[in-house]
Amino acid sequence: MSYTKATFINGFIEPVTSIQKQTIEDNDLTNILSHLNALLMIHEEIKENNKTNELWNEIISDSISSLHSASSGFYRLSIVSLRSLLELACNAIYYIDHEIEYKLFQQHDLKADRYVSTLVNEYMFFTSKYIHTFYPAIMSAQTSENSISNFLKKIYSELSDVVHGRYKTLTKTTGLEITYNRQMFKFFEDKFLKTLSIIAVMYVLRFNNKEKELIALANISGVVKL
Repeated sequence: MSYTKATFINGFIEPVTSIQKQTIEDNDLTNILSHLNALLMIHEEIKENNKTNELWNEIISDSISSLHSASSGFYRLSIVSLRSLLELACNAIYYIDHEIEYKLFQQHDLKADRYVSTLVNEYMFFTSKYIHTFYPAIMSAQTSENSISNFLKKIYSELSDVVHGRYKTLTKTTGLEITYNRQMFKFFEDKFLKTLSIIAVMYVLRFNNKEKELIALANISGVVKL
């Protein structure tokens, strides 16, 4: 098969438009969009008060890219964007308390790519002890010891399984045709909400921000009771 402008339109543009329509008709996107708005609230507040706002611009871009990919039938690509989103968010929040490292990142064009598992295992990132330094009430708020850091590692591992192409996570399409798959979209929706939720948890705890939209998003993960 060779591609021309006509085959590109017939094989990509038109099917994607159809899939987007099916996605909207077949799914209630209320939760996805309302919780995406909560992430945008975090972005707006970070933008006004923190030096890591440049990273948050990318975080929002990845969240929109992920949703657009999933609603267009590119389900694996949507998870790739979600993993990038989680990595960037964790690095951005890490840099809030490590300004020298952030300056090195800016001045020497370093990568903001510490694996989430590395942040947790080597830097105690969002373990109970880590959180206690800025949120002493964590012992009563968390559902179990290290519930936040354990959830971070779990969701990151699940996203990575898709990114690295474990057989059970492949879409297993029989051809090159792009088609709508409700089961795959629901899989994405679950990961999307959990990823946004744990980001909200970290933000709420780090800045003690108790706006109801953020609390509602944070509580989805089940790692805290706020």
